[in-house]
Amino acid sequence: MSEGSGAVGTRLLHLSDVHFGRPHVPTHVAAAEAFAENGAFDAIIVSGDMSQRARRREFKRARALLDRLAKFAPVLVVPGNHDAAWWFAPLGFGPTRMIHSGYRRWINENLEPTLQVRGATVVGLNSSPGIRLHTLTKRPRDLSVKGALTQAQLADARTRFAAAPVNDLRVLVVHHNVVPGELSRRWGLTKHETMLDEIVATGADIVLSGHDHQERAETVQRPHGQFVASTAGTLSNRSRGERPSAFMTVLADAERIIVTPHVYDVTDNVFHPTTPHVSARLAR
Repeated sequence: MSEGSGAVGTRLLHLSDVHFGRPHVPTHVAAAEAFAENGAFDAIIVSGDMSQRARRREFKRARALLDRLAKFAPVLVVPGNHDAAWWFAPLGFGPTRMIHSGYRRWINENLEPTLQVRGATVVGLNSSPGIRLHTLTKRPRDLSVKGALTQAQLADARTRFAAAPVNDLRVLVVHHNVVPGELSRRWGLTKHETMLDEIVATGADIVLSGHDHQERAETVQRPHGQFVASTAGTLSNRSRGERPSAFMTVLADAERIIVTPHVYDVTDNVFHPTTPHVSARLAR
């Protein structure tokens, strides 16, 4: 099975970090939309940072994009750290519901949705709760940037995956990259090594994330299992290392998971596939 082979498998489009606001690049988003329209995807996943400053006008533009994408395939989206108005309740002091009030109004009331499509169960978790005790590190630059998952969230994901059809691809979606970026060398989540084992315990076959603004796919091997980590790039002018915008596609059947980065080419305004990452899919 390969991209374009015609083989039957579950096909997912993975976008992230659109950043409506000053970093937004309309031509990149339009090219991604065209790709989505012609891709015959079973689902479109957007792993956060729809906005730049969690402002109403940014969320309204993001809502319009999601509505257009929904004409092509079911869409699941989770919030990113830029979608969280943490200043309303730093460290949980204040009206915590205001942190995601704009996101809830314009994007989705549910911050941790589930989507079931042909061959896949997709579980979203909110790794962007704002500045909270469990997101703090010793590095001041991590403030409002680092993400976190709680034991309750991970247990909930495990429960949702356990209820999925036996042969479904189990897809976990969070905003923060669960493996370090190639250029940044930074982990997105606190307690990152522990999180890898916790993710394996959920039963996830693949984790879709963004945040690092550089595309990357790899198989994470842990003592009790493995999963594929797909980090999509951004569709804005904030790509790390001045790289082009990029997104990912996922093609999976009973035997393999193929994650392919697609990189924007300014010469023809098209996202072109690059070298895919292929991982064996473990039997249940």
